[in-house]
Amino acid sequence: MGVGEGSTAPVTISDVAQAAGVAPSTVSRAFSRPGRVSVKTSERIFQVARELGYRRDEVPRMSTSRTYHLVAACVADAMNPVFGAIVKGIFAGARKRGYMVVLIDSNESSEIESETTKRSLATVDGFIFAGSRMSDASLRHLAGIKPVITVNRKVPGVSSVTPAADEGLGDALTHLVAVDRSTVTYLAGPTASWQSGVRWRSLLDGARHNGKVTVHQVACPTPTIRGGIEAFDMWRVHPTSAVIAYNDLIAIGFMRRAMACGVRVPDDVAVIGFDDIPFSALISPALSTIRVNQFQMGMVAVNRLLDMVEKPSRHERQLPSEDVVGVSFMARESG
Repeated sequence: MGVGEGSTAPVTISDVAQAAGVAPSTVSRAFSRPGRVSVKTSERIFQVARELGYRRDEVPRMSTSRTYHLVAACVADAMNPVFGAIVKGIFAGARKRGYMVVLIDSNESSEIESETTKRSLATVDGFIFAGSRMSDASLRHLAGIKPVITVNRKVPGVSSVTPAADEGLGDALTHLVAVDRSTVTYLAGPTASWQSGVRWRSLLDGARHNGKVTVHQVACPTPTIRGGIEAFDMWRVHPTSAVIAYNDLIAIGFMRRAMACGVRVPDDVAVIGFDDIPFSALISPALSTIRVNQFQMGMVAVNRLLDMVEKPSRHERQLPSEDVVGVSFMARESG
């Protein structure tokens, strides 16, 4: 007799597998090692199992209230000083509340990010994504299973912590106009970077509002010193009186190549970075930049996340939080 309303036979793994359209071994892994099965497949298996009455009391729900006192911090590039400062803030905040942190380096890859997230799903209380390269849909889906907060990115339906980039970039443009720089090139970040898009739109809006400066952008190969070196050669085809880089690393690479080619900074081109990483003030000329307290962003993010973990019922009734951390323009020698 098949499984149905009139059946008295116990529901088996094979019954669940057939109804869910997967192999029995997949059902077995979903129950015993959920991190080895994709989130979408696990949810389908558990839903079918509940509907069929298979071990009803033991069917897991991915949004379990069990606490492991462990959170995952996923960063786009662990070698980037910006992410290092964010992670330090996450570790400090988690430690104060009795939690540990596991670090995931996605190496700017959405595939690595997605795979490591799946493997961590069954053993952590929540996720903090700094510079995530996954799609909005993937992050929203994950946020429906475990608490999630994004840093340096906003995703509809997901809590976030972001810098007030528009304020800092507006001050940078005002400063450049005051020192007679009327053309600006934006050295953009990765195409998958939400922050890079935000910064470009902020510059466009600022230029329109100011009326005395024009901006255009150049795509950098990578958000690194090497990327800035290569961006200089593209900038040189259509030079402008100033550049604003997606981050300090690109700005430093640009200056390094410029000076090697006999282009003077700031006499021939003013250079402004973004983030104010520790050695920005130590290079020569000292880099003008937009300072972001990345450590504070990490602290805010982990505290928001742990509030979700420890008070899930309250979190479910509230709209996602959107914390914005202030920034400041630091005028130094480069522009």
